[in-house]
Amino acid sequence: MNSRKTHRLCLASPVFFPTYGGSQLRFKRYLPGLRARELDIRVFTGTPHSKEMSAEESSLWGDYPVGEFIPVGDIGGIPVHRVRLPDTKGKKRTRTYNRKLLELCDNPEYRPDVLQMVGPLKPLSIPLLKKLRARSIPTLYAVTVAPPKPAKRKWYSLAQRREIELFNLLDCIVTNNEPLKEFVRAMGIRTRVEIIPNGVDLARFRPAENPEERQSLRDELGLSPEDTVITSIGGIMPRKGSHLLIEAWASLAQDYPATHLVLVGPRKDLEQPGLRLFRRKLENLVQGSGAPQRVHFTGLSDKAGAYLRASDIFVLPSEREGMPNAVLEAMASRVPAILTPFKGLSADLGTAGEQYMLCERTAPALASTLRQLLDDAQLLARIAQQGYDWVRQTMSLDKSLDRYAALYHELAEHCGS
Repeated sequence: MNSRKTHRLCLASPVFFPTYGGSQLRFKRYLPGLRARELDIRVFTGTPHSKEMSAEESSLWGDYPVGEFIPVGDIGGIPVHRVRLPDTKGKKRTRTYNRKLLELCDNPEYRPDVLQMVGPLKPLSIPLLKKLRARSIPTLYAVTVAPPKPAKRKWYSLAQRREIELFNLLDCIVTNNEPLKEFVRAMGIRTRVEIIPNGVDLARFRPAENPEERQSLRDELGLSPEDTVITSIGGIMPRKGSHLLIEAWASLAQDYPATHLVLVGPRKDLEQPGLRLFRRKLENLVQGSGAPQRVHFTGLSDKAGAYLRASDIFVLPSEREGMPNAVLEAMASRVPAILTPFKGLSADLGTAGEQYMLCERTAPALASTLRQLLDDAQLLARIAQQGYDWVRQTMSLDKSLDRYAALYHELAEHCGS
């Protein structure tokens, strides 16, 4: 029997369930496994901007005063402390979030032994990290996606110095692959860095057990067993390459009349005013395909596993990632994956041409690679099986949870909790 002391873990993210990004979704899936590893967990989070709230979220949170805690909720029995954040972007929102997080940590009833931060972390949080360090609360931050190219502005060097100061106040940075660790070190950051690959829940992400299970979600989309489903999972945005995939599929739509394109994820182009031109481009591509009825936008969904079991090909034409869980989950579902050489791509995903297909990040290259798989059933089956075998051998969720839990306990004990 494990006699290890139970430690308190606080998972802090500006937004969390039910509104979240990929990294928040991944940590949400980790919560039950971490709790089973002698960790008493609480989540601290805020509210999204009003325009990004669903009607249900707005009715739950919209009337609470800015800067006040909303009554404690829960995710699967794990308490969630949520503060009403202002709708303004920038300093006021970050400072409100930081002030209430510190207030939670100062409450003896909730004071964590270790604090895991997920999501955006900005230099405005330097005072917060200094105060947490003074209180002997060890802090970690998960770097989950490769950064964009540095801004070419005169003040960039100052901004970079502030970012280095911010990260050096952390007790540990966790990356999910070697390229992200190399990026952190290249910045001149001295903080301890640990690599913990994203684990895959092989019970949730698995091939369909029978034709009926595979067809279940297809029925919701009005698809027959003979249709070919090409799927992508992630926010609909330029970085994810949604436009490139739609353009590639549109060039094939007439030659392959049984193919359908399914895009699973929140419509960032509908949420963010700055993406109006991108949204118009998507609409033009869909309408110009000659088969708009075969393009399916699902919006934010908790049925990723079911969509993958219903799929024939998975595509992620992203510009930059860390360790994209959607790719691992597609492989675990025995669905062949097509990737582009995104910033952050590592050998942890296997080898191009064996565990996945790799092509240039252009619509013509994506279309050509899709044709390869659509025309060659043996190639499709081989890539699918080899990706499936790779994930099962190297990306067990239990291994990742063991390493995270060991790290949390180590940091908590080191600080004398």
